[in-house]
Amino acid sequence: MILAAGYLSSCAPKAQNDCGFVQNIYGQRISWKSQDTIKLIIHNSVPVELRAAAIRAAATWERQIGRKVFEISEDSTLLTGSPSRDRKNGIYFLSEWESDRKSEQGRTSVYWAGDQIQEADIRINAADFSYYDLNPQQLIGSYNLKKSSGKSSSDGYSFEALILHEMGHMLGLKHRDGSTVMATHLAAFSDRTQLASVDQESIKCEYK
Repeated sequence: MILAAGYLSSCAPKAQNDCGFVQNIYGQRISWKSQDTIKLIIHNSVPVELRAAAIRAAATWERQIGRKVFEISEDSTLLTGSPSRDRKNGIYFLSEWESDRKSEQGRTSVYWAGDQIQEADIRINAADFSYYDLNPQQLIGSYNLKKSSGKSSSDGYSFEALILHEMGHMLGLKHRDGSTVMATHLAAFSDRTQLASVDQESIKCEYK
């Protein structure tokens, strides 16, 4: 029994410092282990006016990592109409959202095997929130409000800041408290588009 226990223990993966990453059941950080670029498709539900913000958000992570990480395509024919587990990574701007999750601005679903991410999909809640790129006066979204009252929310949220946060999840990062792009909530008209020192340290822990 002692010998068997020792054998099993020696075969178990070694736990790691989380460095702000989601961990698997063995305490290993999950991430894209390959040096290959992550193919990310912008679905046609994402308004053209907001797409440049997603490209800038990707570039922010790439500058910190020091290499090209994302290969972004706007050919949404490569995707199905809604997020699904299909081994393809997409960004979706959804006009319908779960009624019990109306406070959720976005959600990234990450699928992994072992400690390696295989797929991730970013969903943006356009049903209950409005977004802008560079001009806070030009808001897009709040489709639920438009349906019910013909009006949209006067609060706007930086699409670049939100996508920067969700791309952090796509890379494996989890929510953190404090001054970080991975903080849970994004305030209205907050241009949180620069990585904090904790974000820089976290991402380098896994992507060197």
